[in-house]
Amino acid sequence: MYKYEQEEEISYWLSFSDLMAGLLIVFILITVIMVFDLSESTEASDIAKKEYENMHEELKSTKDRLDNITSINDKIIVLLKKELGDTVEINEDTGAISLKSDLLFDSGKSTLKKAGREFIKINMPAFFKVLLSDKDIKDNINAIIIHGFTDDAGNYDSGLKLSQDRARTVFQYILYEPTFAEYAEDLKELVVLSGVSETRLLEKEEEESMESWRARNRRVEFQFELKFREIFETIKEQLEGDNDEN
Repeated sequence: MYKYEQEEEISYWLSFSDLMAGLLIVFILITVIMVFDLSESTEASDIAKKEYENMHEELKSTKDRLDNITSINDKIIVLLKKELGDTVEINEDTGAISLKSDLLFDSGKSTLKKAGREFIKINMPAFFKVLLSDKDIKDNINAIIIHGFTDDAGNYDSGLKLSQDRARTVFQYILYEPTFAEYAEDLKELVVLSGVSETRLLEKEEEESMESWRARNRRVEFQFELKFREIFETIKEQLEGDNDEN
C-alpha cells in the first residue's frame, strides 16, 4: 500500500533552480552541436536542413516544457505561502513543508500526539489543496514525498526505522482522517514515504545549542516532485539519436 523511496536515492536533492539550470545548459549544448554539425556539411543538402529543422523544433518543444514546469514550480510556492502563511516553515526554493517533530511525536516515539494530529488536520489541507485542486498543477505532480528525519544521536539503523515509522504514521493519519477524504485516492497514487534517519542534517547556527539544533533536525517534511524526469528522458533520446547519426 505504501511506496518507499530508498534513502540512498534521496540523500541529496538538487534545488529546483539548479535542476532547471542544468537542463537548460544541456539544451544549449545540443543546439550548439547541431549548428556545428550543420556547418561541417559542405553542401548543406535539403535533407540535412530538414533534419536540423526537425531537431530544432524538438528542442524548442523541450525548452517550452521546461519553462512550463519552472512556471508551475514558482506558482506552487507562491500559492503555498499564500495559503499557509507563517503556520509552517516553507523552503522558498523547493516548496518543501517542514513540521517540527516535537510537535508531532514524543522523543524516540512514532505515535502521533494529539497536538500533532490537530495541527495536521488544521493546516495541511491547504498544502494538498494547492497541489491537487488545480488541474494544471495536479497533472504535473509526479510524487508527494513525506520524509521522516531524526537527529544525530543514537544508532543510525534505529533512527532509520524510527524516521520511516514517523513518515508512515503521518500518512496513515492523513489517509484516514475525514478532513482529507477528497484527496485520499490521489494520495494513494502519489505519496512516497521516506525515512532518512540522521542524513541531511540542518546546518547548526553559530550561537545555537546542541539541544536546540537536534530538536530542529527531528522533523517531518512534505515535498512535491514535478514531472521533470520525462524531460530528462526526452533530452537523453535526442542525444542518443544525435550520436547514432554520427
